Amino acid sequence: MKLNKTTRNRIGFYLFISPWIIGFLLFSILPMITSLYYSFTKITVLGLGRRAPEIIGFKNYIRIFTEDTIFLQSIKVTFVYALSRVILGIIIALLIAMLLNKKMMGKRIFRTLIYLPAIIPIVASAFLWRQLFSHDFSLLNYLLSFIGMPSINWLSYDNALTSIIIMSIWTGIGPTMIILIAALQNVPKELIEAAEIDGASIFAKFKMITIPMISSTLLYLFVTGFIGALQAYAEMDLLTSGGPGYVTTTMTMNVIQNAFSSDGSGMGYASAQAWIVFIIILIFTIIFFKLINKHVYYAGGEDK
Repeated sequence: MKLNKTTRNRIGFYLFISPWIIGFLLFSILPMITSLYYSFTKITVLGLGRRAPEIIGFKNYIRIFTEDTIFLQSIKVTFVYALSRVILGIIIALLIAMLLNKKMMGKRIFRTLIYLPAIIPIVASAFLWRQLFSHDFSLLNYLLSFIGMPSINWLSYDNALTSIIIMSIWTGIGPTMIILIAALQNVPKELIEAAEIDGASIFAKFKMITIPMISSTLLYLFVTGFIGALQAYAEMDLLTSGGPGYVTTTMTMNVIQNAFSSDGSGMGYASAQAWIVFIIILIFTIIFFKLINKHVYYAGGEDK
């Protein structure tokens, strides 16, 4: 049977996208369905494939909100970390981007130097910052002594989360800066020139022109950065191992720790926690887009 051109194109289209569809079903949808099933069971990692999981209903979810104070604390820690890292990171990156977007000598070199931490493996970055934060020999404390400030125990109970936020901003500021420079270069110069003719101050131009024109980029950076920060794991695990006193234990870290535990309900309980994390991220994303998206400017169209 001879197929017409439209049918052949349609078959070709589905053949081309079939590897992605198969990969998405096998490595995303199937694991999600499996974890949802495990969240209602009692099973350990060692028990997977050896025996059928014990169905326990909603006991894992009830335990999360009635007994597991560590996980509830990890939710608070994760949100403090995510908001601090993303907001401070965007503000600092925007200030640097505005500076490096102007005509100045060596700006390409400065852009490269600021971007370099982003290409350093997270393990190397964590070991570097662990040495900087070390209480016995801290380069940061050595520098503080020059200006007459007392030394700080950077990885103590009160300062550990702040130290991780500093490290995370350092590693993530480069890509954020590059994206913001690209956004700033797309701000119409005619608007800036017209504002200058009208006598607008630097702050007025920044508030009334620059911010609205790059608002879609800021929204993108905030949402993607926040969702990524809510899943933070490597920084805490390498720098503090979640301590001291669980003060740097995030939701993802707590899920992984429970998944590989052998207390009789590890994988099932961790699956329930993972779905709580997923629901928290989903709710936040929906609410944020509903509240903020209507005030964002999109080039070539009206504000949403």
